[in-house]
Amino acid sequence: MLTGDLQTAKRVMTQPYDFFQWDVARIGVTGSLRYYVVLSVILAILTPMINIAGFPSDVIHASTNAQMAAFKYSPLLEQQLGVSRHLWTGALTLILMLVKLPFFVAFYHIFALLFGGRGNLLASLKIAVYPATPAILLGWIPYSDFIFGLWVAFFLVPALRYLHGVSWGKSIAFVTIMIGLQILYVVLTGGGWLIEP
Repeated sequence: MLTGDLQTAKRVMTQPYDFFQWDVARIGVTGSLRYYVVLSVILAILTPMINIAGFPSDVIHASTNAQMAAFKYSPLLEQQLGVSRHLWTGALTLILMLVKLPFFVAFYHIFALLFGGRGNLLASLKIAVYPATPAILLGWIPYSDFIFGLWVAFFLVPALRYLHGVSWGKSIAFVTIMIGLQILYVVLTGGGWLIEP
């Protein structure tokens, strides 16, 4: 299973247009969920290791909100329960990755329909899972957030096009709006939340 999922990840990252046009159609709900869980487990194992090496899971050194929230709250859990913050970081990263998935599926589904998409919830699940591959599989690498964020955005365009039938122009517009909103949020909040003290 792990080898197969890693092969799928390689295909997503090296041949995204072929993957989203042809390969992803053969993958069902179970395969998509398993893939997401496997990659999330890898992320949950490697994130605390990189924290131990001296790199905090902030927006500079982590690619998912799950890692950042886990890193922020794990010291409190360590204090309250006596279990190492690094174990909490791993556990919380995995839990938060799983908890956020339905929200991302709903988000993509609603917006894909608003942009003229015709796909079902399975298509939206695949849009939430496969374009996120770089951020989930490699998101523990320090100084990765900006690069992998753009990589994920790049993959969202063919995913929306092939899985929901959204036009190329609208797919690009959607991704551009999402990037713009994230930049606006950073500007409006002053960016103080970006790096843990």
